[in-house]
Amino acid sequence: MFDLKTSCRRIMAAYRGEAADRVPIASPISWQPYRRIDEEKPGGWRAEPDFIRVARLVEEHCDPRPPYSPVPIPRVFSRLGYQRFCEVSDDLVVELPVEKTGPIRSRHTYVLPTPKGDLTWAYEKDEGIETSWDVKKTIETSADVEKLMSVPFSFEKPDSALFEPFRAHRREMRRDCIGGVGINSMVAMLVGMMDYELVLEWVLTEPALIKVLADAWLERTWAKVDFLLSQGVGPFWHFNGVERAAPPMMGPKQWEQLVVPYDGEIMRRIKERDPEAVIHVHCHGRVGTLLPSWLELGVDSTDPVEPPPQGDIEFADAKRLVDGRMTLYGNIEFCWMDLAEPDEIEEAVRRAIEDGGKQHMFLYPSAPPHQQHTPRFTGNAIRYIETALKYGAL
Repeated sequence: MFDLKTSCRRIMAAYRGEAADRVPIASPISWQPYRRIDEEKPGGWRAEPDFIRVARLVEEHCDPRPPYSPVPIPRVFSRLGYQRFCEVSDDLVVELPVEKTGPIRSRHTYVLPTPKGDLTWAYEKDEGIETSWDVKKTIETSADVEKLMSVPFSFEKPDSALFEPFRAHRREMRRDCIGGVGINSMVAMLVGMMDYELVLEWVLTEPALIKVLADAWLERTWAKVDFLLSQGVGPFWHFNGVERAAPPMMGPKQWEQLVVPYDGEIMRRIKERDPEAVIHVHCHGRVGTLLPSWLELGVDSTDPVEPPPQGDIEFADAKRLVDGRMTLYGNIEFCWMDLAEPDEIEEAVRRAIEDGGKQHMFLYPSAPPHQQHTPRFTGNAIRYIETALKYGAL
């Protein structure tokens, strides 16, 4: 069964390039090793024998992804993912009653009253599906930016005493702590509030409006990160969603304008304040072109390093490029898990582990499934774990 200290030692050994029993293994499904399938007894398709079998293997053999901690910290960032209202106090956002829009579909709507008119965000979700779809974005016009900026930013800091259990956990784990906090990338915030097509248009035609939102993100995000640092939170800082600025959707000029001075500035300040800080970036796509920039920004790890055609670099080449200066997560593609034969999955896992060396790597699928697993996926998930144990010993 899952043992936190053993997993954490294994994970941090990978980051430090030290000896351990084996490479860390990420779960190939949405179930995580620190959960208990036999105690939680989830319903629906998660109660199917095949899912339970894979979940038990995950609990026995897989490792949690940082930042994970069994000791929670008080919520500081907005409960609404992707900063839908740019970190305006959640107390100002009104959650409307859930609407039934289909046999298995429901709509969830949130409204922010502002001095210049209401702003609305809404999404829909299907029963049994582990994702959702936006149907109304917060910002659709320049007037909506004015509305959002008309609401003053305020940050009510939680009592410092509430962080003491986490500080005690970090002291106990010492250099093997994998706890921390997640941060939405600045461009993830933009896409959370606006249709992606509108973001791409405004980056070229309305750079002043983009800058207003980006500068607000920097001010508000740093206020909360600064407080979390003062409370001993860390060492992991997980940046999410930066792929929206990655090629081919945006080019090097936009990367330098939208990522380096925003995400990069928060990263720089974190490293300045906490010498033990570990910066992780989640980014799909053509990361081969971005690895040099991340090295310059002091990024310590990234997931998932994807091969062509989803990405642009083979895992072995990425390992050689970073040369031990970053820990790479990868590179088993989700589509392989649902389309390949088990022997092909075994070969892909073997290559991911062995090609380019076993140090500074975390075996990782590019994504878990968001709905009921097919029999093929179930078989491949089992082979993924078995093969990782077979070839992952150090």
